[in-house]
Amino acid sequence: MILLTGATGFLGAHTCASLLQKGYAVRACRRENSSLGEFESIFKYRFGEEWKKFADKVDWIEADIHDYDKMADAMEGLEAVFHIAAVVSFWPKRREELYYTNVEGTANMINVALAKGVPWFIHASSIAAIGRDEKHPVITEENEWINSELNSQYAISKNLAEREVWRGREEGLKASMVNPGVILGEGDWNKGSCRLLKKVMTGMPYYTDGQNGYVDVLDVAEAMIRLYDKKIDGERVLLVGENLSPKAFISQAAEYFGQKPPYIRARPWMGEIAWRLVALLSFITGKEPLLTKETAKTGTHHFTYSSQKATDLLGIRFTPLSETLRRVKRFI
Repeated sequence: MILLTGATGFLGAHTCASLLQKGYAVRACRRENSSLGEFESIFKYRFGEEWKKFADKVDWIEADIHDYDKMADAMEGLEAVFHIAAVVSFWPKRREELYYTNVEGTANMINVALAKGVPWFIHASSIAAIGRDEKHPVITEENEWINSELNSQYAISKNLAEREVWRGREEGLKASMVNPGVILGEGDWNKGSCRLLKKVMTGMPYYTDGQNGYVDVLDVAEAMIRLYDKKIDGERVLLVGENLSPKAFISQAAEYFGQKPPYIRARPWMGEIAWRLVALLSFITGKEPLLTKETAKTGTHHFTYSSQKATDLLGIRFTPLSETLRRVKRFI
């Protein structure tokens, strides 16, 4: 039995589906009153008419990752924990939630896993948690964390979460993690990275300088499963299928969605004005903005992420962006 946190979300639902496809028994955590909408839509797409048969195999446990007693009950008789639950946000309004969920929640999961003697712990981290230094633009798993203005509050929270996982290893827990780039695939278009694709679908004429790493959600799920299958302990694995400039990424996506490619280069000063206007609109509507001060700052930097370790250690062959976009288009 594998315990999966974050199963009602984008990456969690896809990982749950992949585990079930491989014959694993899955126990999934969900918070009280949490919606199964995204989970069900992903299962319907992944399994077609048989989706209910697979969904019914999930052993749902109503438990918050901060609740020690309920998590202790959920971790009875496990083979492994796949910890995916996290908050992904660059909105200052959610800063407290970031640290509460990503750091304190992970710390509690580690403490319970240690107390219950869970054999394996697989953690979903992020490329944001890896140190970034403009003097060394090629980033690997070996990069050391550097305190700088390039680190968003989300990045800091994920780095602190990683430290909790490594602390768990020091105390006897066998654990490894994945560090994916921007995860793309089928999901709720109003959440996470799926919002970016939704924006491209409606037209996105502007682009910025810089470069980022992108990866298919199915590749991330597969990498976590292989870490567990191979019983690999004490490793972090960077997952980026393609390094692309914003213009290259938006152009490819726009082509699949029948939109014009971006044609207006957004200068840094334009970004400074834009995030302030978006922040004002967000204040009025109460909706989380796609552009923030942090994303405007980090989005112009040029970093290249190496996934050589994922290929060598796990044998991952990354899905081309073109194939990801074809699937997303069918999902719409």
